[in-house]
Amino acid sequence: YILVVDGTITNEPGPYQVRLSLSSPINKPELKPYTGAQVAVIDDIGNEEEFSEVSPGVYECNADGMQGVVGRKYKVMISTPGDKVYESNFQEIKSPVGINDIYSEIESKSSDDPYYPNYGYQFYVDSEESVADTVNLMWSLTSTYKYQSDFYIRYYYYYGLHEFPDADSLYTCYKTDVIQGIYTFSSAGLTDNAVKRLPLNYVTTDTRELSIRYSLLVKQYTLGQEAFTFYNSLQSINSQQGALYAQQPFQVKGNVENMSNPDEPVLGYFLVAGIDKKRVYVDRPPSDQVEFYYGVCVLTEADFEAYGYIRWTDRRAWPLYVTTSATGRRALTHQDCVDCTRRGGTIEKPDFWEE
Repeated sequence: YILVVDGTITNEPGPYQVRLSLSSPINKPELKPYTGAQVAVIDDIGNEEEFSEVSPGVYECNADGMQGVVGRKYKVMISTPGDKVYESNFQEIKSPVGINDIYSEIESKSSDDPYYPNYGYQFYVDSEESVADTVNLMWSLTSTYKYQSDFYIRYYYYYGLHEFPDADSLYTCYKTDVIQGIYTFSSAGLTDNAVKRLPLNYVTTDTRELSIRYSLLVKQYTLGQEAFTFYNSLQSINSQQGALYAQQPFQVKGNVENMSNPDEPVLGYFLVAGIDKKRVYVDRPPSDQVEFYYGVCVLTEADFEAYGYIRWTDRRAWPLYVTTSATGRRALTHQDCVDCTRRGGTIEKPDFWEE
């Protein structure tokens, strides 16, 4: 197995994290946290901070500890239980280039089925101009969306039928996803070092992401040349950022190496970069401009019949949630249709959320 390093230091306030794991076979990908290591980050004027393992394979500095400073250089040092020492080279936090605008446009794109073209929002980014001769940028994206169940819960079954206390409580959810993909730009060889209308992610109407309200958090990193070369190489092979370190189709050399054996392969990267970020929101696109393809639950006779046998269901599946038709007829439908958390979200509204 190969050590995988994934860490970032920016001018944004911490705490910062370094994630360590072991690679897994391409035909059987899995997350294998690397525990028990000692991790420290050092700057070019001698400051050093130890990172604590806050969860398996996740090492974090104190919340009031290290703060990245533009113009200063940083490196990571990792000592393993097997007495191996890994280090990155020093990298400078570049002065961050600001995001000028994030915006979206309704677009349709061809799909495998000519009768069902893709509809959705295409997101774009514009950056501010920089005084630097060459600008290297990378973007990471995180989405959060609001969605709802198809039916309210009216009753629940747990050793008998009970009225559900709050029909709204499992009706509306929020789901956050790290968007897989790498987006890079370099102004090398160009007369203009500002980004204009660079396409980011495309969100289709195949799922509930655009069913009510959708938010996109864009982080724009200003990179040194070495970091840009690494991430641009990954982009060129169309790797997915979330799983790239475990499943790279061929090794892209990072900036961390075994100090006593430089030939040992080490995957991943310890990124030092300037950062700017911006969050945008879009509402459900108008139905006269797009078609929605995600599945919608419909009560069937089988659901009404299933309610009649609810007392004979496996108690390990309890509580079971019951809804009603417009006429008040009780139905035991698929639980995904009444419990929004079963679609991966949470009922807790994020602190940043704006309606």
